[in-house]
Amino acid sequence: MSAAKKTDQDEQNLIKITKTIVIDAPPDIVFKDISDPAELTNWFPDHAILEPRIGGKVRFSFYKEKSAAEHQRDFLQEGTIKEFIPDKKLSYTWQFKDTKEFPETIVIWELEEINHNKTRVVLTHSGFTGRETGELSSKEFDNGWTYFLERLEKYCRTNK
Repeated sequence: MSAAKKTDQDEQNLIKITKTIVIDAPPDIVFKDISDPAELTNWFPDHAILEPRIGGKVRFSFYKEKSAAEHQRDFLQEGTIKEFIPDKKLSYTWQFKDTKEFPETIVIWELEEINHNKTRVVLTHSGFTGRETGELSSKEFDNGWTYFLERLEKYCRTNK
């Protein structure tokens, strides 16, 4: 049995989410807040593991509160660090191991100092097929990243 290969056409059809914000904090603070597990849990996942090196493990747990809505569930994201350039760039794979229909995607954080103590953050989350549904759809991730980037911006401003 041969492994499926992605063609250039497959790559072109994948969905990419890109978000850009400016944070009133220097790149070293922003980078720490997106790469240090103790900082991450203040604005992003409920629990975080991030080994700060290429090949390091990434594991984020998001816990849903128990409610009458039965569709809500906990999410456990796992991945591997692909790039780790302090104060500049962080990228890692993103996959839900318990959700086979969700593809392995890539999250890239790019930081650029634009003024003294201000950082432009470009977040790209790519690799969605368009077949993901519900809470795992690219539309839901797009909304989720808007929400979490607002939280990151507020956290960085108060944490510098």
